[in-house]
Amino acid sequence: MRLRDIIALIALIAVALGGQLFRDDATPQPPTPPSENPRRPAPQSFKDVPWDADTQAWLSQGPAQSLNKSADWLGVGRDATIDIPKSRRSGTGTAFAVGTGAWLTARHVIDGCDDIGLQVAPKKGIRVTDVRLHPSADVALLRTTKGPAPFQIGDGTGNGSDGYMIGFPAGKPGAVHGRKIGVTMLNETGRYRTREPADVWSERSRVPDRFGSLGGLSGGPLFTGDGRISGVVLAEEPRRGRVFSAQPATLRALMKSENLVPAIDARPAALVPDTYPAAARAMLTSLRVAKVLCRVR
Repeated sequence: MRLRDIIALIALIAVALGGQLFRDDATPQPPTPPSENPRRPAPQSFKDVPWDADTQAWLSQGPAQSLNKSADWLGVGRDATIDIPKSRRSGTGTAFAVGTGAWLTARHVIDGCDDIGLQVAPKKGIRVTDVRLHPSADVALLRTTKGPAPFQIGDGTGNGSDGYMIGFPAGKPGAVHGRKIGVTMLNETGRYRTREPADVWSERSRVPDRFGSLGGLSGGPLFTGDGRISGVVLAEEPRRGRVFSAQPATLRALMKSENLVPAIDARPAALVPDTYPAAARAMLTSLRVAKVLCRVR
């Protein structure tokens, strides 16, 4: 064999070996869908986003005016009583992120449950690993191994202020706009007893336009117009169109007792009466507001 043929053969073998060394055995990934704005992914990117289909219409759908709203001048009693049923059944509620793997909800949402989880996709949830209760209020702190960006806890607000409640009434995504009409001392009796100061809100509108009980919204966040948390939804008076919420001081006390420092670097989005459905949709699809699953065996 001539020297030129030997050199050519050696070169061919080297190319073949190099191809084996640098060959990528991983399955090629499909190209990223094109997008004109890199900060706003193309619609194809949201194919499997939780609650996306359920809230898609919220981007163009205005809130429906409440049928049972209390007049602003109608007084609020110094005390109110809510009965907590003594028997417990499986059900759902709402929670929201306040720290890394830390969530706030209402105590009655998770009290008496054998298994507690947060839904992250259809027929898929993550387990709650720990539960801590406020000693005298209907508020609880949940722990999971991971979690989304937390919300910022704000201050209390005065009468006449707007509030926005987001969660899962009747187990489905929903949001409510209310106006603060006063403060009362809320007494919960029945399966357990608590007593706490609570803000009282008169419902003004909701999305979508499913009217009826707000059960399932319990434990959800109540935001003021600046996008900060101002309470946890506790209970409703359906006939009068009123909602009770725990106050910020109550939330801070529970978080402090568990050495959980409230977020201070969050960037809240403002909410207004006409366009809050779009902001609510963003919080739900990002799972910062999550559906609580309670199973009683």
